[in-house]
Amino acid sequence: MNKSLNLNEFAGQDTLSIFVNARQEPVGVLIPLKHWSKVAPSIDKHSELHRLMEQLTYKPIFECSLKELEDRLRPEIEKVEAQHLNAGQYNVYQYTGDAKSKNMFVRQYADHRELVRTDSTTGQSQILNRNF
Repeated sequence: MNKSLNLNEFAGQDTLSIFVNARQEPVGVLIPLKHWSKVAPSIDKHSELHRLMEQLTYKPIFECSLKELEDRLRPEIEKVEAQHLNAGQYNVYQYTGDAKSKNMFVRQYADHRELVRTDSTTGQSQILNRNF
């Protein structure tokens, strides 16, 4: 007896589904595409499954939201930041401790941080606090 399966009933679900044969033995798994980012790190990047899923879930950069762009770029940004620190350079971040201070920045060195104020017309910066 042939059995048919309507995958449309699974389309609206947000869960992983396990397919079993007539003896109730698992034979496959249905992974919703939106779960791929959570599953991907545990799959061999050189496997056929990984390549297929990356193709199915790939979203062109111009169609990404700002959050998706940030998530996509985060590993590369962290790598570059680490290279800067290892080379004796610093990374600069917007200071978020005071919403009114748009001209204040944090210089992150390998061994300390500095809070600086920058004059946007002259480009001069003044260290306000070290090791904060």
